[in-house]
Amino acid sequence: MPVYTFTASTGTRTLRSTWVIAELWGGGASGGGATGGTAGTPTYGGGGAGGQYVNTYLGGFGVNNVLTIAVGQTRTGAATAGAAGNDSTVSNPSLTVVARAKGGANGGGLNVADGAGGGAGSTASGLGDIIYAGGDGGNRATTSSGGGGGAAGTTGTGGNASGGTAGTGTVENPSPSGGTGGAGRTTAGAGNTGLVYGGGGAGAIDDAGINRAGGSGAAGYVRLYESPPVFLLCLGCG
Repeated sequence: MPVYTFTASTGTRTLRSTWVIAELWGGGASGGGATGGTAGTPTYGGGGAGGQYVNTYLGGFGVNNVLTIAVGQTRTGAATAGAAGNDSTVSNPSLTVVARAKGGANGGGLNVADGAGGGAGSTASGLGDIIYAGGDGGNRATTSSGGGGGAAGTTGTGGNASGGTAGTGTVENPSPSGGTGGAGRTTAGAGNTGLVYGGGGAGAIDDAGINRAGGSGAAGYVRLYESPPVFLLCLGCG
């Protein structure tokens, strides 16, 4: 069965058959920034959630119909509250979205209290036959920012971060795997970036009145399995 993969923000596939199986990974959410801290009173960001995974059958197409693929790209961290990850989608020839893996549902919080600020993963607004949630971003711990949540994948939901310990991504065979989240920080600096595909970004720490950006959420991914071309299905017929 032919396999086609997509990592660019937009792409197309001209079909040689009537159905495909689509797999989609949403992008990770960014971690929360940190601002206005001092050496005695640092500020901390929470971790962003990992991206969803969706698997779905799409049928009823005609040969030479064109599917449009949009892959959720990196959600760049900033010195603000984190932002939800970018969605990955497949649209039919009428440009109606027929499959969607949502990006990490919630970014990490800005300047959060101990035990708070992690972005929650979710299956909400995913579109497909199978939908797995990305892992939750970690809450700020006493001396660390929140780690990013792991991305979901074919084997299930992404791992939840726990304090500064990042959530693990799913392990796939064949690859790709859902990305592990960025590790939380224990020293001042920008948050660590989530790993491809779909890992959530970690929170930042500030102890010098500098605006520190949260870690970026990693980009997503799309893979299409297309049925063999119609003429091949009848080789040996009659």
